[in-house]
Amino acid sequence: MSADIRKLYIAGMGMITPVGWNVPMTAAAVKAGISAYAASGYANQQGQAITMAGVPTSVFFESDAQIDEGVWYSELHDHIIKMAIIAIKEACAKQPIMRPVPLILGMPEILPDVEHISATSLITNLVNNCQPWLRTQHCSTIAGGRAAGMEALESAFRVMDDVPGPFMLIGGSDSFRNYTRLRPLGAAGRLSVIGSADSFVPGEAAGFLLLTRQPKLALVRNGHMIALHEPGVADEPGHLYSDQPYRGDGLDQAFKKALANQSEQSIHIIYSSMNGENHWAKESGVAYLRNKASFRDPVRVEHPADCFGDLGSATGAVLIALAAEHLFDDNDGATSHLVYSSSDSAKRGAVVVKKVPVSA
Repeated sequence: MSADIRKLYIAGMGMITPVGWNVPMTAAAVKAGISAYAASGYANQQGQAITMAGVPTSVFFESDAQIDEGVWYSELHDHIIKMAIIAIKEACAKQPIMRPVPLILGMPEILPDVEHISATSLITNLVNNCQPWLRTQHCSTIAGGRAAGMEALESAFRVMDDVPGPFMLIGGSDSFRNYTRLRPLGAAGRLSVIGSADSFVPGEAAGFLLLTRQPKLALVRNGHMIALHEPGVADEPGHLYSDQPYRGDGLDQAFKKALANQSEQSIHIIYSSMNGENHWAKESGVAYLRNKASFRDPVRVEHPADCFGDLGSATGAVLIALAAEHLFDDNDGATSHLVYSSSDSAKRGAVVVKKVPVSA
């Protein structure tokens, strides 16, 4: 194994999900198998109630965020903005940040006839409410869907050496609570309703990671810190919007890139973006079997969407934080996990999350 593996360290984590208003609460709920699934006020084209997982509305009504509503404002915009503010504040609160932190923000995939919050509106509201950490000119976006967090992490590795300060922030905030987003999914039979089988539960969440090159600034718990190795990002030719054959090659290549410098049987748990649809289970199986030597036998696969639903572009940061929480707190001998996420479009991404002794 190469001795000069590039690493970034987790200096802060923040999230809000349907099962928790911060990182520890969400991690505890997922570990206990608590589900936020419930029939929603949204219905599919046949009038059936869609099962969804939502952050309690009290979170949004009680928020003290100062919102610039702009030309158009909806429940979708409100939730995305306020969840992001909550998660960013949690991620940054424990560090003495003296200058604005560059932000790489994962966004949903841009689809025709689907309402999306504009990057300008989201960034404006985050800058207004997350002082002194953010400045507009230091924020960028990646519209990649579920894999956007992995793309953001890849970008962080690429530019971190040129960032003047010690920190970078990556993450995303996403919600399905809008009919323009739900209708095409319902028409395709992908939404969970009574009697559905191959379907998923739409969720909503925000997740952010504060990253640093400097081990001395990393979060430390139980004598350890968490290192992220360079992620593997690849394209799947046969993605959901493509007419090419679907073979799972994209996730396989993402695994191979992420695992390139890992020892055999070093990965204890796979944290997966699988949301209940058969498509993703087949892909996961292909990638695992083609890279089996890197995993413990048996390897455990965690798919927390069973608890909080599909989190869209918030998926990557939330899964990485959950993997980090397990490594920090569970005394089961685990030192390395693999986290991956796959978008409806071509992007696939994976990263090794590793527990490192502070003295290392």
